[in-house]
Amino acid sequence: MGFLDAIKADNAGRRAYGLHVQANRLYDQGKTAEAKAKHDQAVKLYDEAVKGGCKKASYLMAYGVLLLRYGRFEESKELFLKAEHTPGITKQEKHQLRMNFAIAQWKLGNLDSAISQMKIAMNEGPNGLIYGSLGYILIEKARQTGDFTEAVEFNDKAMEYDDEDAVVLDNMGQLNLAMGNEEKALEYFTKAHEIKPRQVDTLYYLAKLAAKKGDKAKAVEYLDTALDGNYSALCTTTRQQALDLKAEITGGKGR
Repeated sequence: MGFLDAIKADNAGRRAYGLHVQANRLYDQGKTAEAKAKHDQAVKLYDEAVKGGCKKASYLMAYGVLLLRYGRFEESKELFLKAEHTPGITKQEKHQLRMNFAIAQWKLGNLDSAISQMKIAMNEGPNGLIYGSLGYILIEKARQTGDFTEAVEFNDKAMEYDDEDAVVLDNMGQLNLAMGNEEKALEYFTKAHEIKPRQVDTLYYLAKLAAKKGDKAKAVEYLDTALDGNYSALCTTTRQQALDLKAEITGGKGR
């Protein structure tokens, strides 16, 4: 690869990253269709950058994160591994890379690897992403094993770290729901919803609990808001789950 090819590849990566950031802002503003279009454009440019030989760790990682959103988990994992060996990668980038790799492992079903990598990242320096992600992964592991001890301990620590983080609160809701504490779960989901009204996972569980209490109208309202929101592969629930629940509540009249 020549010097000009390297410049062209980096330029494609830079343009892709710009579109990626714009799309994220549009999602935050509730402009889902516009955001999705920009993400699609970013994917094409990222792909052009990678094929052109782009070796900038930040662009490779950003592309990997976007591929996670598209459910292309194996590809994202390979990008993270590639980014690890790029020249000039910083300590902070390596820390972020470890967290991203752990999330890819989680989505690929490799929970033990995901937990191990997140714990290493935690030792390197805790942050909200680790508390939110590892908190949920431990809940998923507990659902499999039936042992909720570590999930409870870690999510309690996450609450001590930031008890106004909507993801942490949603995790606490899911944790209590998994352990059969529905009223406590509702408290956490309600608080998460107050902080982040369009968080689709929270809306799904609020709908389930509302439907169980017989408030079908409220349940459908929650689900309609979720279905108009931003679903990505990083969510803990899916659009199809919301559609299925709505159809169940309305007698097959989901959209």
